[in-house]
Amino acid sequence: MRLPNGRFRVDSVPTFSVGRFFAQARIFQVHSCPHEQIEIFAAINLPAFATEAEAIAFSNKWAVAWIHENLFDIAATKGAYA
Repeated sequence: MRLPNGRFRVDSVPTFSVGRFFAQARIFQVHSCPHEQIEIFAAINLPAFATEAEAIAFSNKWAVAWIHENLFDIAATKGAYA
């Protein structure tokens, strides 16, 4: 999922184990060049859900909240693309 401002991309592909879909999110900061991106955070210990769609929806919502909470730190430490 590419966020509306275009500066971040979220990969929310869940894993499947013991009959549940485990949400996970990888957050990338995107450079103006379409093929250039830097992974800035990966969350793999998110909750489990009965369906893949629920896990993806949770991951996307969680990632957007994480970006908003950490935007200042991202700009300060990863600087070049913020």
